[in-house]
Amino acid sequence: MSEPVFQAHVIDRDVTDGYWIQAVDVDGDGRPDLLTSGLASGKVVWYRNPDWQKHLVHEFVRPVSLDQGDITGDGTTDLVVCHDYAETMFVATPEDGRVSWLRNPGPDAVEGTWEVYPIGQLGSTHRLRLGHFTGLSSLELLAAPVVGPLSGADALHAPVRVTLYQRPDDVLTAGPWPSQVLDDKNYPVVHGIALGNYGAPSPPGLDATILASEAGLDWFGVDGTGTWRGISLAEGELEEARETGYKGSGNVAVGRIGDDPFAYVVAVEPFHGDTLALYTRTGGEGVAGATWSRRVLERFPGRNDAGEGPAHHVVCADFDGDGDDEFLVALRGPMPEQGVFHYRPVDLAAGRVAKTRVSEPSAARIAVADFDGDGRLDFATTGYHVPGYFECEDPQVALFLNRFGRPVEDLPTIPRGPLGG
Repeated sequence: MSEPVFQAHVIDRDVTDGYWIQAVDVDGDGRPDLLTSGLASGKVVWYRNPDWQKHLVHEFVRPVSLDQGDITGDGTTDLVVCHDYAETMFVATPEDGRVSWLRNPGPDAVEGTWEVYPIGQLGSTHRLRLGHFTGLSSLELLAAPVVGPLSGADALHAPVRVTLYQRPDDVLTAGPWPSQVLDDKNYPVVHGIALGNYGAPSPPGLDATILASEAGLDWFGVDGTGTWRGISLAEGELEEARETGYKGSGNVAVGRIGDDPFAYVVAVEPFHGDTLALYTRTGGEGVAGATWSRRVLERFPGRNDAGEGPAHHVVCADFDGDGDDEFLVALRGPMPEQGVFHYRPVDLAAGRVAKTRVSEPSAARIAVADFDGDGRLDFATTGYHVPGYFECEDPQVALFLNRFGRPVEDLPTIPRGPLGG
């Protein structure tokens, strides 16, 4: 098996912040573009593939996360964004936090104006996932704050309001979307939401999520009766709580091995953690029906004074083209705990993996797509540069092209799963 090799290209070094990055076909030409944002400048921008010219989408007050989908039904890819976040989660109030959607200008996306429409007000909203949770007829938006509906220190470890927004039929004129609080008792410090078709108890074709929070890892979705349920998969990291102030999980991704789409789960733990954990399954149907065994693969050194570690994101994808997923872990820094590491499962039962560094710039998150159209999955990163949390040196947007994998026919240019939670 060849060593993972990715060819690095710096797309933008003239950036003043960095947090979010996502692969999106903005202009509809079939090639994955890059969408980025940060909390300092507030600018949401996109880089056009293949010349990677930067174009402004919109400027918000402290945008946090984004997702994509055809909200208007006109065939273009629209965006959802949460913004007007507090200066930090430690001083948040219930009044901080807005959710909006942006209409893609279509053929005029390069120079056109993205119209902004309100979805709702939800304090400290931190993660958004567009999906088909209760039916296939229309997109729905699952939103999760990072802290509970209180203020300051009282909010920090309080359960968040996991909220569902339903797209109205007259989406251009309706104003804020109808909403429903799905859970406000069980999930503090939600930092990751993985979206997928995870098998029973979800009805066929519907999406569910895996939440990464202080409660650990939980399947969260609609069962066959149409009832929203949470099913605990694992408690996550519990040993470091006295030292770090956090427990549970922070980010999560699900890996395929052969014909098993849910062969393993990998998580960064806890919130802004230093622990990389591998979960392997026995028995059961789907993700929720299995019994999951946890093994710590690695503890990254370099916790800061706030108890936060360098790990911030994880994704699973088949980079070498052999039918089995590997996973990438994004480290925000400082060096040497910075950049992206590639892990190839060697023996899941024994927790054996092969680890290779594949990038060095600070990585807040990882975007996965076939950016150059050669049938191999590549990745891109943006540095973690967020005042009040961590500010990396030399924040940059960088692309890493796959130069080792086996090309795969009919490979989706933007696979759905590897967005990660």
